[in-house]
Amino acid sequence: MSWQFCSALEAFDRHHSLWDAINGDCGNHILLDSEFWHCLIKYFGSANTVLAFTEKKNGRAAALIERGAYGFWQTFQPCQAPIGPILFDKSASLHWHEHIRDLMADLPGYALGFAATQQDPDFTCFGSINGAAAIEAINYIQTPRLSVRGKYEDYWNQRSKNLTHNLSRQRRRLKEQGRVLDLVIERNPETVVDAVREYGLLESTGWKGDEGSAVAADNVQGRFYHDVLETFSRRGEAVIYRLHLNGKTVASDLCLKRDGTLFILKTAYDESVQGLSLGLLLHHEIFQSVFKEGKIRVIEFYGRVRDWHTKWTNETRNMYHLNFYRYGWIAAGRRILKSSSAILNR
Repeated sequence: MSWQFCSALEAFDRHHSLWDAINGDCGNHILLDSEFWHCLIKYFGSANTVLAFTEKKNGRAAALIERGAYGFWQTFQPCQAPIGPILFDKSASLHWHEHIRDLMADLPGYALGFAATQQDPDFTCFGSINGAAAIEAINYIQTPRLSVRGKYEDYWNQRSKNLTHNLSRQRRRLKEQGRVLDLVIERNPETVVDAVREYGLLESTGWKGDEGSAVAADNVQGRFYHDVLETFSRRGEAVIYRLHLNGKTVASDLCLKRDGTLFILKTAYDESVQGLSLGLLLHHEIFQSVFKEGKIRVIEFYGRVRDWHTKWTNETRNMYHLNFYRYGWIAAGRRILKSSSAILNR
């Protein structure tokens, strides 16, 4: 057996150095950092969440996995995680077919397939799958990003007239009314509790509050984001943007940053405030600040492209799931079923 398996709840902390060494070798993505996944396991993992890892001459690999349908396994994928947790170092990436074949052979029971979910083409550890009969790629979402290049004024002048006129009109109205907007940037670990509490209050004003899924300081989502932001703020890798209207927080972004990339984890605004596009005003302030500060090269949104994203950027890429099958005929059978379904639905 080349792969080892253990309870993620019990053993992930003991193997975090291996996890981070592999991540560091293949890009050091902050959303694949062991501290981020430690928090995800702590709050959303279960006894069925498994840490799998291998250390062979042809490379090291690690993944967080769980059982799916009978005979199938998949990466552990709570909704708070934008990317699937599977890592190969540079050597292992050259032999990923072999590692996946060994993984399926070593998994408990008799595994017919394994799914690597939510793969980002810019960070995935898997190479080309062209011609691989036992592998199936499934589109997940188009996700947007904003490259921060040149002067802010040039970027702003390239935005649509609808956006620039709309926000200019709202700002003029605020000035006429004597109301003041300010962007507050928080990086201090000691402010995290208040920032998460305020964020939860913003979410509670909208549909998430109505259905009970809003972040709150005393619920599991609130505790998760508190731990993540506090942990990474102590490293200088967290930032919370808050838009104040006459001193009151009316919109907020919870973010992480590393190596010139800003990752927007969550956005909320006070839906009870009428007549203002608070989400757009917040991001207008943030992007202006980022351009002028000059330390961020890329802003990653990591989520399905929404209309408001397209107001700020036209850069998108396709994220996808990869299904690996023990036998090629399983993948072939699924393709036939999909083709038949598509014909019947015409």
